Amino acid sequence: MEQDWIKAPPKKILFATDLSARCDRALDRAAALAVAWRADLVAVHALEQSEDLYAKVLDERPLSWPRQTDPVKVVEEQLRRDIPQSVRVTAVAEKGDPVDLVMRAAKAHGCDLIVTGIARDETLGRFGLGATVDRLLRRSRIPLLVVKERARRPYGNIVVATDFSASSQHALRAAAAFFPDSKLDVFHAFNPPAVGLAPEPDRYRAQYRETAVADCNAFLAASGIPQERTDCFGVIIEEGRPGELIRQYARDRGVDLVVLGTHGRSALFDMVIGSTAKEILSTLSCDALVVREPRAAVEGEKG
Repeated sequence: MEQDWIKAPPKKILFATDLSARCDRALDRAAALAVAWRADLVAVHALEQSEDLYAKVLDERPLSWPRQTDPVKVVEEQLRRDIPQSVRVTAVAEKGDPVDLVMRAAKAHGCDLIVTGIARDETLGRFGLGATVDRLLRRSRIPLLVVKERARRPYGNIVVATDFSASSQHALRAAAAFFPDSKLDVFHAFNPPAVGLAPEPDRYRAQYRETAVADCNAFLAASGIPQERTDCFGVIIEEGRPGELIRQYARDRGVDLVVLGTHGRSALFDMVIGSTAKEILSTLSCDALVVREPRAAVEGEKG
C-alpha cells in the first residue's frame, strides 16, 4: 500500500532539534514548508542531559519574576520566537535517545516528513551528516529532509537523482507530490563498462547514452505521474561518477534541493545507506530529501 505522503504535500512535519544554533536553518525551512503546505509542526527535542541543565541555562540566581524551567515549555518558547503564529506547533521533549524519540514521535503524531540539520565539526570547521542523521537515514520510512542551506526562498529548482530503479521512481513521485509547482529535473549518470576495450570507444559511449535516454523515457512513462507534468521535467544524462556530477550540477545551476531514493537489499547496504547516496549527501552544498523505497527493510525491523 502506498503511503499518503506520496500523494500530496505533508500535513504534519517533524522538526528534530537540539536547541542549538546549528538547527536554525532547519527550523527556518521546516517553518517555511509548514506555512506553504498549511501543515502542523511537531518539534522534538531529546533530553540527553539532566533536566537541571535547563534551569541552569536560564540562570540559577533567584529573580523577581517567574522563570520557565519545564523543558517542554522551554522548547515551545524558543520555537515560538522563530515560527510564524499561523503555524500550529506541538513540542515534544523527553529523556532518551534522540533517534528513538524522533521515531516514536513521528509515529504517534502521524508525521509525513522529518526535517533535521547537520552536524558541525568545531575542530575542522566543516559540516557533516553526523551520527543522528546517519541513524535516521537507516531507520526512517518517512522521507527525511537534511537542511544545509538558509531558507532564503522556496524550493524552486529541484533535481531528482535516478538510477531508474524502483526506489528512485518512488522518490520522483514523492518530489512531484511535495512540490507540484516547482521545476523538476531528472538526473542520471552512467558509466559504460569496459569502454577501454571497445574498438570504437566514442561510438560505444554514444550507443550507451542512447540506451540511457530510452531507459529514462520508459522510467518516466512508468512513474504514474501525468504525462503533461513529466513533459515539463528537465532531463540530464551525463557520463561519469554520479556523486561528483550531481554535486557539480547542483553547484553550477543553483539547485535548491536534491532528491534521492534509497533501498536496502542487504545488511551492508542498510549499514552504509548505499555508497552513491551517502557520497551525494556528504558532498552536496544544498539541501537533500531522502526517500526510502517502501519495500525496503529498515534498521531495527525484522524481515
